[in-house]
Amino acid sequence: MKKHKLLASFVLLLLSTKLLAMPTDYVVMRWSEQAGLSVDYHQIVDLPANQFVNKVKPAEKSVTLIGHDGTKLWVPIKQFLYTRSEHHGVEHIAGQQFLNDELTFVVRVKHGWVKSLLLPDNHSKSSVKYNWQQLLDSAVEKAPQQLSKAGSSTEDNRINLLFLGDGYTIGQQHIYNQHVDNAVKYMQQFEPYLSYADFLSVDRLFISSPESGADKPASCFSPSSFADTTFDASYCTNNIKRLLTVDYSKVYAAAAGNPNWDEIVVIVNDEEYGGSGGSFPVISTNTLATDVFIHEYGHSFTHLADEYTSPYPGYSACSDINGPACEANVTDVTDRSDLKWNYFIAQSTPVPTPVDSGYNNLTGLFEGARYLETGMYRPKHVCNMRNLGAEFCNVCREAYVLRVYDVNYAAGGKLSLIEPGTQIPVNSSPIGQVSVPMNFSIDTLQPSHDLQIIWFVDNVPQSSVNSSTVTQSFVLTPNQVGTVSVKVQVKDNSPMVHNSRHNELPIFEHEWTLNVQPFENYILKDGFE
Repeated sequence: MKKHKLLASFVLLLLSTKLLAMPTDYVVMRWSEQAGLSVDYHQIVDLPANQFVNKVKPAEKSVTLIGHDGTKLWVPIKQFLYTRSEHHGVEHIAGQQFLNDELTFVVRVKHGWVKSLLLPDNHSKSSVKYNWQQLLDSAVEKAPQQLSKAGSSTEDNRINLLFLGDGYTIGQQHIYNQHVDNAVKYMQQFEPYLSYADFLSVDRLFISSPESGADKPASCFSPSSFADTTFDASYCTNNIKRLLTVDYSKVYAAAAGNPNWDEIVVIVNDEEYGGSGGSFPVISTNTLATDVFIHEYGHSFTHLADEYTSPYPGYSACSDINGPACEANVTDVTDRSDLKWNYFIAQSTPVPTPVDSGYNNLTGLFEGARYLETGMYRPKHVCNMRNLGAEFCNVCREAYVLRVYDVNYAAGGKLSLIEPGTQIPVNSSPIGQVSVPMNFSIDTLQPSHDLQIIWFVDNVPQSSVNSSTVTQSFVLTPNQVGTVSVKVQVKDNSPMVHNSRHNELPIFEHEWTLNVQPFENYILKDGFE
């Protein structure tokens, strides 16, 4: 195992958000059937308590963390199981999937909470529990165990997309920044990413490499060439020329420098077309490779399925009839009344839907998806999950919006449409006076469309508007002594989510309890007339 080349690297960290500090174990783990479970990297970082673990056991494969009190938390690992080679093809994506011989994943959990760890079925020769402290003590590399003062910073309220680069020398920082900017600019040409651009925090780590480029082995390239890079970027993985991968463990260890990441993207400083998906997207600087990033982000963040039909024998099956349930954008259901996206299908569109010029631009039920020619269906004939560079269909867009409001953010809670710390008055129990107007306001996290804003006084609606203005205000003039409740509710009735599912979108609210006191004329009180 190569040692992480982090301490010798030049690191530049650019952050747009801070975190509520809490001592958290950041642990990079590696498992293989031959070597078993080991720890490559451990550092204590500052994160919201148990932000990146599940309190409810997911349906997918997960690592189980058992606390000293016997309670359990889970870390899903499905996305770490496979490496995907997905590139531009003729009729659809030219794709191949590979089950990783070695599983690399990250655990971020409150320091001192875990007693033991249990791998999922089929990832351990027995159901033995690993002692957590012994695992930490065995770490190949331990970063400085320095803690910040807890509670010293503000809440995080964004999807944190962390970019890292490989094959950039110390003098190529400006080139790396331009490549990141180009990738983000291209991403925001696609819906739903454009409408929710402000929900994304684009963070970046610059870690220099001794040499530029990536390895190009002789089995795929003539002449071959090799580059000494921090994350060991290499084309020709599994003898596929375009399959560009990096050392996952080294990337995850470096990402501890920005430990609140929700998604990671690695850009490799080489113009040869290539990329990969799986644990996270890896792309080259070739302009076509950015399409790989857009598609792979659909997998890693929105949990969308592939909609092309290149076979992958042995891939875990799904069924919306018998279970386990399929991803949002594929199904084996053919009965219109039971079809999960039937509300997007016009009554005049036949189900199943033939590939025909009259229907190809409509939402329907097109056969062929999730690596199967028959028996599995997709919503549209063409979608980004089938053809790189294509727009996302309305089913995939809807899935993204629902996912945005389902991810854990600061303090283990959900992303909030009310920006933390923007409430005025700051005190939730302010003091007012009879007949003296009092202003209440919040700032919203704003998509490109209007949000619904409702103000209440003692739970009675006072105003309801649909607005795209960031700062929302309400003025109350109390008319009697006592306590008054003032509340604001904010909801995103997104046009990308069908009306029938708007009830699944969360409502965010903030409430003040105003203590109204008698009016007091301070001018007369001070002796003025």
